[in-house]
Order: sequence, then C-alpha cells, then structure tokens
Amino acid sequence: MFRSLVLSGGLFWSLATAAQTPAITPDSPLPGLLAERKALTDRYTAASAQRHSLFGNKPSKKDLEEVVEALQGIVDKDQQIVDVLNRTAQAAQTNSVRLAATTTHLETSSRDDRNLTAQRLSELTNETENLRQREKQQLARQRDLEAEVAEAKQGHFVRDALIAGLAVLCVGLVVALRRRR
Repeated sequence: MFRSLVLSGGLFWSLATAAQTPAITPDSPLPGLLAERKALTDRYTAASAQRHSLFGNKPSKKDLEEVVEALQGIVDKDQQIVDVLNRTAQAAQTNSVRLAATTTHLETSSRDDRNLTAQRLSELTNETENLRQREKQQLARQRDLEAEVAEAKQGHFVRDALIAGLAVLCVGLVVALRRRR
C-alpha cells in the first residue's frame, strides 16, 4: 500500500511538474533536489522489496522501519521541492508585476510620445501654412510695389518728355522771337 501511494504520488508529482514546467535557471536547486528525490524513491523501492522476516514472505520490523524512513525522506524532499517551487513562483509573480508595471509605463510613455509628436506635427503644419500665406502676401505686396514703381517711372517719363517738349518749344519760340526782331 505504501508503495502504491508513493508511486502514485510520484506519478502525480511528475505530471504536475511537467504541466507547470517553470523556467529552471542554472543556479536553481531544483534539478539537484529532483535527483535526490529519485535516489530516495529508489531507496524506498529497495527497502519495500526486502523480506527478512522469520515467517518467510513478510517484511520484518527493521524492513518496515527502513520503508518508513525512506518514505519520510521522500516527504521531506518533496517539501523542499515545494518550497523551491513556491519561491520560484513568488519570484515569477514579482517579475510579472514588475514587467506589467514597466509595460504600463512604456505604453503610457509611448502614447504620450505619439500625442506629443502629433501635436508638434500639427503645429509645424500650421506654421508652414502660415509661412506660405505670408510668402503669398509678400509676393502680392512686391508685385504691387513693382507696379507702382513702373507707373512712377512711366509718370516720370511722361513728365520728362513734356519738359523736354516744352523746353524745345521754348527754345523754338526764343529763336523765332529773335528772328523776328
């Protein structure tokens, strides 16, 4: 009966550890503890197979004490393994919480960066549009000034032509008056 309990417990333990295979680090004591448990299980198997009774095919008191001692060793080793797994689970939980906090922080930072970039891009787009509008206004002002300058030059040309024409006329009149005299 003890043997079937130990073997079924060992099978259950093997299935449970296989289903929840934790990441075993190189400095983890778990592989050593599992090897020690295997040695204790082998010791139990050997102890439960012994039959030194005076009455034949029954275990003696000493055989039963060895079986109980082997079982106690297995239970103690299982407790050590459970303790290591609990510490590993606690460390994994702590890392998970830390990673979740870091992920949240990174997501928030990323969202803030995206918002800031979008805002800055919008500002730059608005500034570019404002500069284009100012450039158009300056070009229109420059064309207006060039038109005024051209008009002023034409006005000067007409004035200068009138002055020159009047000067020629005056000279012609002065010459005509002198001839008449």
